[in-house]
Amino acid sequence: IKIGGFKVKVRRKLEMTLMILICVTVMLVGFVGIYTKNKNKYANKLPSYQLSSDLKGATLIELDADTSTDTVYYDSEGKKVDSSTVTDDNKSNYTTSEEKVNPDEVLTEENYEATLKIFKERLKFLKADQYNLDLDKKTGKIVLTFSDDYPDDIESILQMQGKLELIDSNTNDVILDYSGVKSAEATYASTEDGYSVYITLKLNKSGIEKINNIEGYKNSTDDNGEVTTNKFKLEFDGEEIGEISYDDMILSGSNLRVTTASKVTSSSTVNSKLNTATVVSKLTTMGKTPVKYKISAEEYVNPTVNKNVILGVMIGIAVVLVAISIYFIIKYKVKRLLSIIGTFTNIALFTILIRLTNISISMNSIAGIVGLIIINTYLINNILKELENKDKTFGENIKRAYFNTINVLIISLFIFGVFAFNKMAVISAMGLLMFWGWIIVVLGNLLFTAPMLAIRTKEER
Repeated sequence: IKIGGFKVKVRRKLEMTLMILICVTVMLVGFVGIYTKNKNKYANKLPSYQLSSDLKGATLIELDADTSTDTVYYDSEGKKVDSSTVTDDNKSNYTTSEEKVNPDEVLTEENYEATLKIFKERLKFLKADQYNLDLDKKTGKIVLTFSDDYPDDIESILQMQGKLELIDSNTNDVILDYSGVKSAEATYASTEDGYSVYITLKLNKSGIEKINNIEGYKNSTDDNGEVTTNKFKLEFDGEEIGEISYDDMILSGSNLRVTTASKVTSSSTVNSKLNTATVVSKLTTMGKTPVKYKISAEEYVNPTVNKNVILGVMIGIAVVLVAISIYFIIKYKVKRLLSIIGTFTNIALFTILIRLTNISISMNSIAGIVGLIIINTYLINNILKELENKDKTFGENIKRAYFNTINVLIISLFIFGVFAFNKMAVISAMGLLMFWGWIIVVLGNLLFTAPMLAIRTKEER
């Protein structure tokens, strides 16, 4: 019997040691991080905390629907002429018209929202994940807020409309536009003269029909029998980016390949040309924005909360946690020490979740975290009180502790849920933060605190 009792004690000691090691591991990951070596430097694999503008400051980029007009030139036949071919000497040969960049019928709530959706896809492509994007549906104004650094080319890319056109170089007729293109892909290949960069257009049914019906633009032969090769230029937002001849206008399935650079021998030039082709391909695949936007303002907003205030609040929270811990250690001794380990494990798990979900932290969030600490302390206190009841099993005492806390848990969950669905980004972020914290309080104590207390309770009995 003594041997059996000894084995039971050893097993319980091992179980307790294992639980504490698990808790310590979670705390190390949450409070320190996971560092790996990369190019002689150690980097934390966990994302950085995302702070809201009131704590960190922010860069605001305002975009408005372009209300400007363009001067458009037409020849004697009423065909649109490339403005680059118009000079002071021949200007009298053309008629002009002032046309709005965004016609009035385009400026609708539906088109604003469609443009916003494309902007989100572009930001994802640029790997800009820590931002807020707000739309005024009445005016169409879009406000982009960054609390961290952002890619330099965001400004230029957001102002692009993404209008892709294949145009006859002689007549300026549009042979194919974005509506005939499903997607695009940038590629490059080695040739005898160096490297060539291409954009391969994957066409839809309409696009295939247009390319198959280009007989009217075939090569011409003069009276001397000399053949003039007709060429087509690929334009993106009015800028020529590639060229293809009539002879090379061959579809491979639904794919049409256009050369954007050829005979390139420099690797840096190849990379530059390929990067441009990649951006064009990605934006073409995402689609043309129904509304063309331009940046109307850009400014840096200083944090509204002083750093000393933040430091004071954090120190205050730490002091409260220490005071609560000391009080319960004196009152409940070893059991409270184990519950403190469980609590700090929950906090560590909470910090990991915050960083992985990129939820922004604000002063409102810090106030909510204080609320979570109060809820957790109340739940732990009920658990420790119920464990004083020796007449019931450990499981029954845990159930009763949660039952006694149910009112506080339900009310707090309702409040956090209301905040999470608030239209204000700051309040919504706080609600999401508190919602996940609530789940960790409820489940974390069952995963970490309760098992350690169960082992301790068995040792006492």
